[in-house]
Amino acid sequence: MDDRRFLGGLSGGASFLAVAGAFWLGLGISALAGKAEWWVFAPLTLLQAGSAVGLLWAATRLRRRTRSLFPKQERSDGREKQEVRHILVWFCWTALVQAILIGAAVWWCLHTHEEQMIWPAIGLIVSLHFAPLARIFHVRAYYATACAGIIISLTAFTWVTAAYGLTFLGGALAAVMWISAVYILSRSQAIVHQAIHEKWLV
Repeated sequence: MDDRRFLGGLSGGASFLAVAGAFWLGLGISALAGKAEWWVFAPLTLLQAGSAVGLLWAATRLRRRTRSLFPKQERSDGREKQEVRHILVWFCWTALVQAILIGAAVWWCLHTHEEQMIWPAIGLIVSLHFAPLARIFHVRAYYATACAGIIISLTAFTWVTAAYGLTFLGGALAAVMWISAVYILSRSQAIVHQAIHEKWLV
């Protein structure tokens, strides 16, 4: 895996984390409806939009800088294509398993009339999926993302029925996503330096 393609992947990962963080904070904000005044919603909404836009801008800058620093070069032995194919296959399998588990979790919560457990279950599954992504993409920071998200989601199972349980889940998971994105963007050169010297299975 060359520097250019790997940094492009990091940029995509940071973009996903930026959007995911905005989604989870939006969920937390929506749970405050009827419980808080407008002056609580306003700064949280500004935080949601500002953080997402700022991180997406930084991710775009990384992608553009990558293209200028590392012109595209094709490998004559075709090994890079094999690596990319391997990554795409396992990424698709991971996404498929995640979708199936989320569907099963939602069905079970509805079937058992435990609708309040839907979002903690989704948070747990989404957090779990970062563990295989850490191995697939050789980004060890995703292990920390997975662990933090799992702890928060498991905690939310006991707090979700509290007055601000869903707000806690959404806000905490948003923080995990955005902190992960900031770390990846700020440490991109160190991450790629470590990853390209590791063995990539094909």
